[in-house]
Amino acid sequence: MAARDDSVIRGSLITCLILLVLSLALNFILWSWGSGQAEERTTIAGRLTDVQNGLRAAEEKNITMMEMLGAEQMTQDKFDSFANSSSGDAQFDTLTTQFYNDMQVFGQDVGIQDRHYGALVDYFMNAIRDRNEQYGVARDDANKIRAQAATDVETARAAQAKAEEERENLAKQLEDERTQFTAYRNDMLTKMERAKDSKTKSERELQELQRKAGLERNQLVQQTQTLENTIETQKLELNKLRGGRFETVQGEIRYVLRGGKIVSINLGSADALRPGITFGVIDRDDTTRLQDADIKASIQVTKILGPHLAEARVVAMPQVGNPIIEGDAVYSPFWAPGRTVRIALAGGIDIDDDGRPDNDILEGMIKAAGAEIADNGERTGRIDPGVRFLVVGESPKIEGRDEDAAAAELAALGEAKQRATEAGVTVIPAWKLQSYLKTLDDSLTTPLGSAVRAEDWQPEPVPGPPRRRPVNLPEMYKNQKQNVQRTNEIVNP
Repeated sequence: MAARDDSVIRGSLITCLILLVLSLALNFILWSWGSGQAEERTTIAGRLTDVQNGLRAAEEKNITMMEMLGAEQMTQDKFDSFANSSSGDAQFDTLTTQFYNDMQVFGQDVGIQDRHYGALVDYFMNAIRDRNEQYGVARDDANKIRAQAATDVETARAAQAKAEEERENLAKQLEDERTQFTAYRNDMLTKMERAKDSKTKSERELQELQRKAGLERNQLVQQTQTLENTIETQKLELNKLRGGRFETVQGEIRYVLRGGKIVSINLGSADALRPGITFGVIDRDDTTRLQDADIKASIQVTKILGPHLAEARVVAMPQVGNPIIEGDAVYSPFWAPGRTVRIALAGGIDIDDDGRPDNDILEGMIKAAGAEIADNGERTGRIDPGVRFLVVGESPKIEGRDEDAAAAELAALGEAKQRATEAGVTVIPAWKLQSYLKTLDDSLTTPLGSAVRAEDWQPEPVPGPPRRRPVNLPEMYKNQKQNVQRTNEIVNP
């Protein structure tokens, strides 16, 4: 019984093994078949994708061809892409490039909607039609020109015949004129003889009239001398009334900003002020004697803010004890509202005492300050009333020089002053103008190195509101200020 059960078990195991082997073989066969089917499906899917891509490309090309023929609307970007087409199809790229070049026939006024081969045919037909019409018009014009040329030739021939006839008539007229000229010439010779006799008689009469005119001229010279003496006396009186000042206050400080480095003045566009003009700043209390006032600082206009308001930078800082404050006066002898100041130089002006004239240097300084040089009165003999100042130097020295030359130079200088006085032009000495010009030049630069100056590096002002000048100053302050001025005059006469 036990042996029988073992046989059954072994048989079952063998049967299971056989079934297992058969199952593995069947699975391997099914796996191999499925793998082949998957590869075939992948290949079919790839082919299908290629076919779809080719179909899509063919559709795009078809659409492009329809746009090129005008059946579809083309965009500007797509049209511009045809200039450098690179689709991968050389034949199609050649076609699109040719289409782009063909569409250049249209002008710039033709829109993208009308740029296609369908419109190109109409364009060419219209162009040919216009060309034929122009050719017809040109042919008609040529026929008219030929007819006009034939008419002009006939007219020219008629004019030539007429000119020849007139030439013969003029030849006859010339011969008659020559005959008349001979007669007139003989008559003229006779009249010339008579004129000579009359001239001799007139010369004698002229000599007598000149003698009488000489007597009358001497009488007029004596009268003129008397009148000139009277005029000289009047001129002296007029010069006494005019005075010797040449500076004129033109404005005042309105505000002081940025610690005294920026100021505003009451001059602007309505006063014809322009950037770059440099003014001297003086204390308001010194305007009563402006010609003796000291320049406490120099400012240069940088910006026009209004009709009577401008901004200026301080180019020469004042002393610490005498800062720029509101109400200080500003002036410049080289600026006038609405016009350019003109200055004339009389004779040779020596400003460095080397015995040689320095007119060129002085002219350069005047031009740098913003004024113009008028014609020298000594050269032209005239001084325009539009000249503001006539600058004169020291009287020429006679020692060691030719007395005649020195006297002539002195006389020329006196005549220039006289002409200036007659024209109402102020005469000022060269040292006075030079002192102001030097102040401007020194204010525009700050030397460094060994040429540094202590006054160029003043201490910074204390922050705070700007200092304002008191209206009613104590008498003690005024007396102290006058004492300081007297001390300076004694120390520096």
